[in-house]
Amino acid sequence: MRKRFILFLGFVLLQQHTLTSWSATSDDYAKQREHFIEARKALGKGKQNQFRLLKSKLKKYPLYGYLEFDELRKNLSKAHPKQISEFLKTYQEQPTAKRLYGAWLHSLGKRKQWQRYLQFYTPQKSATLRCYQIRARLQTKPAESEHALKQGLSLWLVGKSQPDACDPVFKKLESSHLLTRDHRWERIRRAFANRKLSLAKHIAKKMPESDRIWVDRWRLMHKRPDRSLGKSWAKLDADLVREIVVHGLLRLARSNQSEAWKHWQRLSKIHKFTEKQQGQIVHDIALFSALNNHPDAADWLAAVPASAVDARIRQWRVRTALLDQDWRAAKVWIDVLEPAERDSDAWRYWHAVAQEKQGETQQAQEAFTDLSKHRSFYSFLAADRVQNPYYMKHEKRPIQETDLQVLRDLPAMIRAHELLRADMPIDARREWRDTIANLNEQQLILAANLADQWGWHDRAIATAAKAKYWSDLSLRFPIAHRSLIEQNAQQQKIDPALIYGVIRQESAFMEDARSRVGAMGLMQLMPGTAKMTSRKLGMRYPGQKRLLQAQDNIHLGTAYLRKMLDRYDNSPVLAAAAYNAGPHRVKRWLPEKKLPASLWLLRIPFQETHGYVQRVLAYATVFDWRDKRPVTRLSARMPDVNPAKQADKD
Repeated sequence: MRKRFILFLGFVLLQQHTLTSWSATSDDYAKQREHFIEARKALGKGKQNQFRLLKSKLKKYPLYGYLEFDELRKNLSKAHPKQISEFLKTYQEQPTAKRLYGAWLHSLGKRKQWQRYLQFYTPQKSATLRCYQIRARLQTKPAESEHALKQGLSLWLVGKSQPDACDPVFKKLESSHLLTRDHRWERIRRAFANRKLSLAKHIAKKMPESDRIWVDRWRLMHKRPDRSLGKSWAKLDADLVREIVVHGLLRLARSNQSEAWKHWQRLSKIHKFTEKQQGQIVHDIALFSALNNHPDAADWLAAVPASAVDARIRQWRVRTALLDQDWRAAKVWIDVLEPAERDSDAWRYWHAVAQEKQGETQQAQEAFTDLSKHRSFYSFLAADRVQNPYYMKHEKRPIQETDLQVLRDLPAMIRAHELLRADMPIDARREWRDTIANLNEQQLILAANLADQWGWHDRAIATAAKAKYWSDLSLRFPIAHRSLIEQNAQQQKIDPALIYGVIRQESAFMEDARSRVGAMGLMQLMPGTAKMTSRKLGMRYPGQKRLLQAQDNIHLGTAYLRKMLDRYDNSPVLAAAAYNAGPHRVKRWLPEKKLPASLWLLRIPFQETHGYVQRVLAYATVFDWRDKRPVTRLSARMPDVNPAKQADKD
């Protein structure tokens, strides 16, 4: 196996060769790296002579191609096609080639260099690039116009606005015979399904008045379903009316399940809804009633027809029964889960709880004992039930240094390491991603160990996960930033394992992490939250750039976590939920009477937050063990959740 592995990596190395061969000790590239960083700064400031002088000294440096990329990218409109072709050929195995290729196509399209565009173009996912390709064909190959416009139709027929580059294509499509009334109605349907009301209105402008009336009614149904469902036109039993009525019922189901059910009971007697429509309506009313803790949720969930039952309905039937503490119903609903669902740690745990509550003590004890031999949130809870120790099941596979060195010497790995040292983590991750894409399980484990050696914990964690290598807890739960975390934990009087749990869940130790909504850094702070927390601490807000540095991020993140703990009577469960979803949401989720925290978790309607809290607490337990601290029992971190007036102190 090991011989085959070395041969494989040797093959990869040959495949990734460039003009030179690189193998280096820990810091053979220190001086070249300095020149590389200086060169990029010079290029950014427009100091071309200084850039070229420094670049000339770096032809054998692993990141030389990045300087060529930066130079071409900066002067793309003046680049000769031959330069682009040569770069793409030379660096075809590197992420920079894909990036330059995309940028080149965008540049050609913007400059309407259609002949050249078609010479370079290969099929793309980008709507902009696909539209440029259609425009290029329309301009240069008139005989293919109809075929090109048919491709444009597939881009037009979506429930969202497309990029501006598509406007000329759509304009030609509008004046062709290819775009029919049925196509317009289909895009309107998709627009409403995607909640793009302005798009639906825009499409309707080109339709007859008789159609525009129904589009306007659909828009009103979307905005005010409670009013529109009572309109006289909503009683007409026609296909389009039923479609609009279903849309309104599904909208109303989200906000007012009681009203939605009343309208459904009335309208189901008037309209000939299809079986699919009936199932969809009852499904959504039942699901949102469960998510909103509606008193009729259990009955409505039971009423969902078999054809409309999915994993969410099955699991909310169990959760609703558990929240009602209807242990008999909980057992029944768990028993009818799909096998893969029923065998999960969560439902095995709750089945045992239901058994215990119904007096089946022996069976429950056996189930808890069996489950406690795993490592998970519910396994830890099960262990607490029977007072068993926690089974961490840590196991580290032996790694051969010779195998590790072969991997370390791959050109892409050398580049990734240098990029990391040059403070270019995004580029480093691109190199890493491409390199590990085709590795098998054993090779991925090796790569995870290499990343760990470099202190690149987020890649070690992600790569171990890709290999499904769950047993090595030293890889998956690194004790990183120890002094910072302990210092801030002491200042804020927070269990350091809880801080570790939040960091592990939020960013997996990716210091420069940025979320789609703008959260930043190790503890994924929103800039607004960081500003507010800075004011509370009496310090100057350090700015967004500093939020991507461990020191400031952990300092502000632990202070905000302390605020959440203070707000919720030192409950890690509620504090973690508020950290993820916001205190305003947690306030809405608080119970009317005291609940065990394990049951309260089932109330959380956001699956993301539900899983988030479990993982933070389970990770904190593992970090206790990893940091060689006394392991706090999971149940000790889960005090009962008090009613709203007692739990929320803000």
